[in-house]
Amino acid sequence: MPMTRFALPLKHGVEALAHTSRTVDHAAAERVVERLLKCGGRRFTTGVGKSGLIAARMASSLSSIGLPSQWVHGAEWAHGELGSLRGDDVIVAVSNSGRTAELLWLGEQLARRGDGGALVALTGSADSPLARASSVALACAVPAECETLAPLPTSSLLAADHVFNALLCELAARTQLSDDDVRRSHPGGAIGDALARDSN
Repeated sequence: MPMTRFALPLKHGVEALAHTSRTVDHAAAERVVERLLKCGGRRFTTGVGKSGLIAARMASSLSSIGLPSQWVHGAEWAHGELGSLRGDDVIVAVSNSGRTAELLWLGEQLARRGDGGALVALTGSADSPLARASSVALACAVPAECETLAPLPTSSLLAADHVFNALLCELAARTQLSDDDVRRSHPGGAIGDALARDSN
C-alpha cells in the first residue's frame, strides 16, 4: 500500500519551524530566560495531554543543564499541588490552544493568592487566555495550513519543542555550561560509553 500522507507532514513540519523561527518574539524569549535564571524558588513545568509531554521533557532538560525543575501534570494543581507553591517559584505552563481549563484555573488561583509564584506561558498565541493570565507569554505560532491533521496540533507541538530547544541553548550559554558539564549531567548511551572508557 502506498504511503499517501507521509511526505506532507514532513513538509508542513519544516514550514512550521521556519515560520516559528521567523516570528518568535525575541523580547518575550528574553523575559522567559530571565525568569528561569533568576528564579529564587523552584521551577515547575506543567501541561495536559500532548503539551504536558512537552512540559515533562522541559523539566528533564532544564535539570540536565543545572536548573533543577519538576513537572506537574496540569490536573494535579487542583488536587493538592497548588498548596506547595511559594511566591518565588516559576511555573512554565505549556498549552497550544492557551485555553486548557486546568491551566486557566491555575492562573486564576495564582492571581487570587497573590503570593503563589510567576506563571510563564508557552502557547500558540500571545493573545490566548493563558497568555493574558501569565506574567510572561511566549507564542509558538504555526499557520493553520501547516497542521496536517487539524485539529490535532502536529506541527504546533514541533514548534513548541523547537522554541524550547532555543531557550534551553540560551540558558545553557548563560550558565556558562561547558560540553564537559553537560556530559557529566547527561552522559548518554551505555552510560556515556562507559564514561568514555573511563576517560581513556
